[in-house]
Amino acid sequence: MYPKKLSLILLVGILAIGVVLSVGWYAASPQSRALAVSDSQSDTVQASTITNRVQASNQTDTKAKTVNGITVRVTSVKRIETGIEVGVCYATPDGGDWYPLPGNLSYSTYEIRPDEFEFTSEVKADGKKMGERCVLIRYRVEEPSNISTPIKFSLTGLSAIPRELPPCEDLQQRLSTSPKAQAYGLKARCSYDAQGGLSVTLIEKTSSVTQAQAQQALDEMVKGEINGPWEFLITQIDQ
Repeated sequence: MYPKKLSLILLVGILAIGVVLSVGWYAASPQSRALAVSDSQSDTVQASTITNRVQASNQTDTKAKTVNGITVRVTSVKRIETGIEVGVCYATPDGGDWYPLPGNLSYSTYEIRPDEFEFTSEVKADGKKMGERCVLIRYRVEEPSNISTPIKFSLTGLSAIPRELPPCEDLQQRLSTSPKAQAYGLKARCSYDAQGGLSVTLIEKTSSVTQAQAQQALDEMVKGEINGPWEFLITQIDQ
């Protein structure tokens, strides 16, 4: 099951450790994929669960942004006892363990760092369509009743945290569940050792895709990062 709460400080620590471990990860691509042991994957929930949660929010249709092919939706904004809680659903390009990187929340003259987040539901990518993951992101504010709109909120990026699998198995599973990789007919040879890291070579693609396009798509998967930002101006807070 999902962890009930995850500290943003802990996540930053995981990503930092991953960067150190990923030196030598893939010579042909930027050395920035996080290598860290993530929490175990939860059971896949039905798409109707997410749909019902989204329909319950009056901000669903007006709070969606697409950047670099990934759509992010704000599904709720609430005052809570410790501050502000923002509900977000974001598309996942493959079956990897995709984590959000929330930006600061700002209103009036204040700028608040994210405090923690909690995964609520997920539909996995299956090689034919992308998945979707939903999360509640919390910002700690001393006097929540004084928070005023408009509020600026953003996700700065998404990062695929390697799962508790051998690195090559993790990558191959992501390839098999990525609609883009399947459409491109991508197949790769992968090897890993503790000293040299991960080595990935493109070995097959469809004839309709150029070598450059196929290599770029593979490089992006190895990197395991999607840059934003997805920025939102929130004008309504649920009590």
